[in-house]
Amino acid sequence: MTDKQLTEYKNFISTLCMAVEKRLGRSLSSPRDFDYLSEELSKVSKRVSGSTLKRIWGYNKDVSSTYKPYKYTLLSLVKFLGYNSIEDFVNCYDSRDIQSAEFIGETITTDEIIPGSVIELTWLPDRICNLICVENGVFKVVHSEHGRLYPGDVVKFKSLTQNAPLYFYEVSRPGSNETFIYTAGQRTGIRYRIRGMVSSQEDTIIS
Repeated sequence: MTDKQLTEYKNFISTLCMAVEKRLGRSLSSPRDFDYLSEELSKVSKRVSGSTLKRIWGYNKDVSSTYKPYKYTLLSLVKFLGYNSIEDFVNCYDSRDIQSAEFIGETITTDEIIPGSVIELTWLPDRICNLICVENGVFKVVHSEHGRLYPGDVVKFKSLTQNAPLYFYEVSRPGSNETFIYTAGQRTGIRYRIRGMVSSQEDTIIS
């Protein structure tokens, strides 16, 4: 690797780390931070160990300045940011996109959502999706606009965070034996609100 290539590579890594920190809404400065990122990455791609992430961020001072992580590791990070490939990130990333969005927000887990609750999800550019909690961790789509989810779909996810992407680790569709995964709000995150409860007898929302 020439000096020029090394400089360009270091700039790429620096930009990638900055983008990930903006997505998380926090700087990575402790072992716990890297373990947290490792867990978040596992929701959208292959798990990357906290020790590997420390090397990328230069947290481990004994790592050579020419250290190059595996391509799949970098791919996990760019997918976390909503890009399909490293090339997409290099060609399309604009720091203003991440900078202008707030990725810190209130988080609730599926354990905290009572069956029968109606959840409204919105994300850019014009996506709307309403879910009913069927049972712990299992939700049914009852209304959807301009997205890939359809009424009747049954979806599973672990938590909701304001202004962060929502990862559905399983989506099943009536009439199909296949399941798929889906991420809502990859670039700017989702907004959620619990609208109320649904009446099982009348299938109407009760505030």
